[in-house]
Order: sequence, then structure tokens, then C-alpha cells
Amino acid sequence: MKTIWHGWLLSLQFLTVIPIRKEINWQPATARWSVRCFPIVGLLIGGILAGWYSFFSSFTSVSPLFLSISLLWLSIFLSGGLHADGWMDVSDAFFSYRDVARRQEIMKDSRVGAFAVLSIMFLLSFRFLFMYETIGSHVSVMFFVLIPLLSRGFMALLLIYGRLAKATGMAAAFREHVFKRDAYVVIAILLFWLVSISVGVPYVFEKLVMLTAGALVCFLGARSFCEKQFGGITGDMLGAFVEGVETWLWFIIWLLHFFDTV
Repeated sequence: MKTIWHGWLLSLQFLTVIPIRKEINWQPATARWSVRCFPIVGLLIGGILAGWYSFFSSFTSVSPLFLSISLLWLSIFLSGGLHADGWMDVSDAFFSYRDVARRQEIMKDSRVGAFAVLSIMFLLSFRFLFMYETIGSHVSVMFFVLIPLLSRGFMALLLIYGRLAKATGMAAAFREHVFKRDAYVVIAILLFWLVSISVGVPYVFEKLVMLTAGALVCFLGARSFCEKQFGGITGDMLGAFVEGVETWLWFIIWLLHFFDTV
């Protein structure tokens, strides 16, 4: 149990800004459990977002505009901007149109390029649009939990199944201690919480399947894209994956808005 607890704390330290004032020794088993806990970190973030949405929509008269902007930036704040930084680094590297080796060098550069700024503006502006129009239609609070859960869960699967671009870095450090069988634990955790969240919510099964299928499509596409364009995955790509998946899932919810009440 101590190993599981330390793995959970390590995943919180790595993926959130939640202050964990405890030094966690880097052990193979701890790193393995940390990856297994990635979906639960998403669940925690989603729970905070859902609580924020429920409180302001139920007990105040704030506008959908406030809710959309505050939820968008709260999600970025809770992750410490880690995933947004990954999106920007990957964008700079990809739009350089250089070879794989040069793209990997660009991702390590701490400077922010024009393509990074443009791409993050594009990403967040469209996510804001999707959130704003669905929140204005009284979107179910369930989606605020599901989206971070799915994005972090499939990020763990991408880390397990994706080919590494290099033998160093944070992704390689975690990958050294995880095995293919760890994916079954991640999938079991995902399925448990997906079912638990949806129990008692009417007409949710179809939407749950669509969102899960959407995350799976992103996983398959990202795995192929990273290996083709960058030679494999890195920590930046895992972060970019989370941001991309969340925007894509909000797009799916936005589409559902036109066919049904979400």
C-alpha cells in the first residue's frame, strides 16, 4: 500500500500544482504506480472543475462567459501549464518543417516561437468556443469529470504503448519502469470510473461511448503522428496529447449539442 500511495503522490507532483510536501524516492514500483494513477489524477482535476461549475451555476448568477473562461484557465492552472507548454513546444518543432533530429532539438529550446503562440491561441480559442456554447445550453456536470479522466488515462496508454523518441527525458524515465501489462491496470481504472460516473445518469451511454471512442481515435492518431514526425514520443508530446484530446472531446460535446441536449 505504501508503494501505491507514493505512486499516487508522485503522479500528483508531476501532473498538478497541488502542493505535496513530501519527498518521494524514485523507485521502479513507485514510478509504475504513478503511471497507473494518471487517470485518477484526471478524475481529481475533473472533480474540481465539476465542483467549480456546480457551485457557480447553482448558487450564483454568473454568465456562461465567466464560467467558460474560468473553467478553461482553471484546467490549465491545475496542471501548472505543463501540458500547454508541451503543445507549444511540439507546435514549434512540427511547423519548423525540419528533419526529425532538428525537431527534437527545437522541442528542447526554452524559447517560444511564433508558431507556438499561434497554435496555443488556436487551440484555446476553439476550446473556449465549444465550452461557451455548450455551457450556455446547461451542459451536464458529468462531462467536466469525464474529459480530464479520459485525456490522462489515454496519455498513460500512449506512454506505455508509444515508441520513445529518445532514451532520455521524463517520458523515458517513466517508461523504463512500466510494462505492457500495466496498460490493463490503466484500462481497468478507466472503465471502473467511467461506469461509476455514468451510473444513474439518464441517456448517458451513447455519449460516453462517443467520448471514449473520440479519445481512442486521438490515441491511435497521436501514436502514428509522433512516430512519423518525431521518431517517437517525448514528455512534450504527452502534454500536447492531453491538450489536444480535451479540445477534441469538447468539440464532440459541442456537436452533440446540435443533435441532443447534453
